[in-house]
Amino acid sequence: MKKLLFAIIILFCMLDSQAQIPGFNIGPKIGYNTRKLSTDLSTITSDMDGAMQFGVFMRIGKKIYVQPEANYVIKGGKFGLSNGQPDVKLKLKTLTIPVMLGYRVINAKIFNVRVMAGPAFSFIIDKTIPPTDNSIFPIHDKSDIKNSTWSVQLGGGVDVLDFTLDVRYEIGVDNIYSGSQDFSLKNNLLNVSLGFKLL
Repeated sequence: MKKLLFAIIILFCMLDSQAQIPGFNIGPKIGYNTRKLSTDLSTITSDMDGAMQFGVFMRIGKKIYVQPEANYVIKGGKFGLSNGQPDVKLKLKTLTIPVMLGYRVINAKIFNVRVMAGPAFSFIIDKTIPPTDNSIFPIHDKSDIKNSTWSVQLGGGVDVLDFTLDVRYEIGVDNIYSGSQDFSLKNNLLNVSLGFKLL
């Protein structure tokens, strides 16, 4: 995972060295997300959980911009079961690649205010699924969870000098459950991140 992120950083730096692009920025970012897996089963309740995330971003454009990213994000959530059994916690380690289209509502010299939206594709690189033989919980092993998932992110941000602060909500688009039962499972999360423009 570290090698992959390092390779992405090197690639972004190479892109910058090859061309002078107006409004080009690149840098690291770190954040915290609160996440929740939504389900359509009345016998299961879904609770919020949280974790850190980190990655790199690249921004191209001035008033209107495109911002691709590569982030290590822990997704998942906690489930309460109606039959009184202990809660079940799923942890999904992902490489999430959003591509945001943004617009600077205010574009002053030392700060700007932005809005953004775009798709995000997540590769699930590790799954932590606690063993359970509970009949009302349909996820029993790693094969019950897909290896990738789509979502949509939308939010806003503020830049002050070289610091960039984003707040986004991610809405799961597809069902990440791949088992045999009729069960819908989608990942949703709220993220706050702080980045620094190296270029």
